[in-house]
Amino acid sequence: MESNDLWVIFGASIFLLIGGAILVPGIRNVSRAVASRHWPTTPAVVVQSESSVETDRGGRGRDPSTMYSATIRFRYKVDGREYTTDVLHFGQTGGSGDSSEAELRRLRYVLGSEATVSYNPATPSIAAAEPGFHSEVLLLPAAGLAFLAPAVMFIVLYFGISRDNSLVGAGLAMFAGIFATLGLALLTIGLVNLSSAYEGQRWPQTGGAITYGKIDSSNNSTQMADGERVTSTASGAHLVFGYEVNGKKYYSNIRRFGQIAGRGGDWAWKIARRYPLGKEVTVHYSPRNPNLGVLEPGIDREAFWLPGAGAAFLLFGLAVFIWGIPALTSGP
Repeated sequence: MESNDLWVIFGASIFLLIGGAILVPGIRNVSRAVASRHWPTTPAVVVQSESSVETDRGGRGRDPSTMYSATIRFRYKVDGREYTTDVLHFGQTGGSGDSSEAELRRLRYVLGSEATVSYNPATPSIAAAEPGFHSEVLLLPAAGLAFLAPAVMFIVLYFGISRDNSLVGAGLAMFAGIFATLGLALLTIGLVNLSSAYEGQRWPQTGGAITYGKIDSSNNSTQMADGERVTSTASGAHLVFGYEVNGKKYYSNIRRFGQIAGRGGDWAWKIARRYPLGKEVTVHYSPRNPNLGVLEPGIDREAFWLPGAGAAFLLFGLAVFIWGIPALTSGP
């Protein structure tokens, strides 16, 4: 084995180790999320409900960013023993650039309010207030695979090009598989949004009011070829609205399914003026899950961005499988 081979393996191994370290807890979260739907439940009390803001002022060549988070902690008892948990659902993200996410959690779980948690009967200290599968649980394993798959692909392609040409096809197949898998994931999420947008038109309605509104902005800088840095600003109007269903209070932050997080111009300000704080609104809510409420049901062009991107990635991956690999690996 040549020295270059060792450096390639060493460099790729770093990514393999990082990917494995991320993938293992990600798979564990997925397993717990699926199993939690069948766990026993017990009453709980919200003992902490706080939101926080962290601002990264950025360094050289980096733009400042702001992350909003909310810490919700529950206290509960199992067989006379007291436990606490801060898990709403498995795989939950710690923070977001969308300030309404943190506000939504804080409003749903007010300090001192009663709740219900599902706990692992084998290990009662493991519990969640929102059991079941949530899309966020896929983020960690996806991040792990984002390190693992390219590292394996690089090793296979390197040895395929330098040693055995038959391995080139396997490396290209991994390359295409990454794009196809990412495209399939985006397409699935996009189609779910489209389905919810369409079904939402037939959901029951109730009165509500805007309880929170904020315009969050982010700056993106691009280094041009002549050394000049061009900065663009994207703004998003983030809302939270409250409503009642069968005498119980619910909150949601979904203006429309497939909504875009941010855009340039005065787009965000138009939405903010349309939904000022305290404005009474009509909310369409899911009869199966009243927490799922939307202000503007129906399919809008915003809802096509995600499935469109997913379809593009998927088709590219399939094209590499069908035409690219045979063309590049066929003999003279």
